[in-house]
Amino acid sequence: MTLPWLILIGSALALLVPLPAFYSRKRSYRDLHQLEIERRNGSRWVMLKQVLRFSGHWIDLARGLLGSIGVLLTIDQLATVSPLYATHAAWARFVLPLTLATICVILIAFVFHYPGKSLAPIPFVAGTLLVLVPLVVAIPALFLGLVCAAKLRALSLFFVLVAPTLVVLGFLLDRHPWPAIAGAVLTATPIALAFARRRQLVIPVRRLRSS
Repeated sequence: MTLPWLILIGSALALLVPLPAFYSRKRSYRDLHQLEIERRNGSRWVMLKQVLRFSGHWIDLARGLLGSIGVLLTIDQLATVSPLYATHAAWARFVLPLTLATICVILIAFVFHYPGKSLAPIPFVAGTLLVLVPLVVAIPALFLGLVCAAKLRALSLFFVLVAPTLVVLGFLLDRHPWPAIAGAVLTATPIALAFARRRQLVIPVRRLRSS
């Protein structure tokens, strides 16, 4: 097996393995409303530090970015195996890794066991979209979702707003809207599963020594 194929398999596994599902239940899990209450009782910096100092967010962002880049750099090797693939490469090289990422967030939802709660994989979704969806589409959609979710203190708004925004901007700004559509499916999956299972979306935070 050649090096490009090893990179392809490793990158695909990075996108597929649901690492957040195995976070310890001893971690602190918060929704944005709870973090806002903590901010009022303490300071905005303490609240922000709890989120940013949790290494899992950065690992998830990195594996979304690097896994997607690795798949893109090597997946064109399939064109030498299947002539049919070459005719669909314009969309398949983006849609296939987004499909792996979607399977990952499904696994996160079902493997993570915490009563009444479901993880919001925002860093992983954001990192994946920044690579696999054109930046002119991904950046405005992510910005809108993050700002509105933070302002209205609702993690669900990130997924609710980003998914349709990707579709609209994909049709308006991109000649091949399939990556944006696949990205919308990825983004909508966590909120759809949480709603269907009546779970509250939360993010893990680093527990401070004083807490």
